[in-house]
Amino acid sequence: MVARTEIRAVPRRGAASALVLLLAVVTSACGGGGTGPGPNAPVPPTGQGLPAETAGFCTAAVDLAAVVNDGPDVPNPPPPPEDVAAAFDEYQARLEPPLTAMEQSVPPALQQDIATIARQARYAVATNDEAPLNTPEYDTAASRLRAFMITECRFEQVRVTAVEYRFDGIPPALPAGTVAFTMSNQGAETHELDVYRINEGVPQPFPELVLLPDDQRDVVLTSVGEISASPGAADTEFMTLIPGRYGVACPVPQGTTPTADGTGPPHAALGMVAEFAVN
Repeated sequence: MVARTEIRAVPRRGAASALVLLLAVVTSACGGGGTGPGPNAPVPPTGQGLPAETAGFCTAAVDLAAVVNDGPDVPNPPPPPEDVAAAFDEYQARLEPPLTAMEQSVPPALQQDIATIARQARYAVATNDEAPLNTPEYDTAASRLRAFMITECRFEQVRVTAVEYRFDGIPPALPAGTVAFTMSNQGAETHELDVYRINEGVPQPFPELVLLPDDQRDVVLTSVGEISASPGAADTEFMTLIPGRYGVACPVPQGTTPTADGTGPPHAALGMVAEFAVN
């Protein structure tokens, strides 16, 4: 990721950070963009009506995303091998329930892809190594799973356009539940969409809170998820929202591109923030 000024997203922990590819092939601010749908792609219906088996699969996929985004608790630099193994054992205990639920309810069209994801994920845990998750075969399966979730799971969808220096498309309110956020970067600089929940009892507006020093901001905001995209690219991340106040901000320093690190203030300080409610 690029260096941050004043704002930082909660880092992904441990040696298995590449596991995030399972549900969102999110590109770092120093690399190329993802291949998510553009902001004008058709939006599937939301709400009730999914067959029970499909609904169970979609729920398990979101639960698995939360586990893989958190990753094993392996510090950097890595501790002794026995501590790394213990961290992966604990990670496996969190990984298996949603992964097994997906295998038991997988739609026929995704059977081969889920088998690939499960095999590679379990091999990564067994070897305490993320290399099995950095293969073209795995990336293809993960992309197909993500496409299915976007089109078939009937999650609420929010399609955001990022330009210098604002977000277009953030609604004033959203229903509680899983939301598929898609950010399309139509600007000339790299952008991120970092989503935060404003903690209960905090009255200040989000644009003020997100610019606080790290130690103060961590008391008033809880990170929910993030998306990054280079100019001309788009990507999607699935986030589960509970009722409350939320905000989005871009922490990338002004002047950042795929080939250069910016040295200016964070985009959020230039107005690239928005607040919304979840009911």
